[in-house]
Amino acid sequence: MSAVPAYLTPADVATMLQVHERSVLRWAAADATMPVTRVGGRVVRFERAALLRWLAAKQPRLARRSAHGATQTTRDAA
Repeated sequence: MSAVPAYLTPADVATMLQVHERSVLRWAAADATMPVTRVGGRVVRFERAALLRWLAAKQPRLARRSAHGATQTTRDAA
């Protein structure tokens, strides 16, 4: 079992989100809230935990409520 890196490359994030790497880089440049670390101007990395929190916050409220409701329904059925 390999350890998950604390920092992800744009390619890692693109694979995770099933989008093109250029989309990830474009989002990082356009959205100041996206947790990105730039080293030396050309190296871009994403701290995994911060990125997951950012993605969770990006979900529409209705989707978050539905996901919570599905979890609640599953618990109620058990």
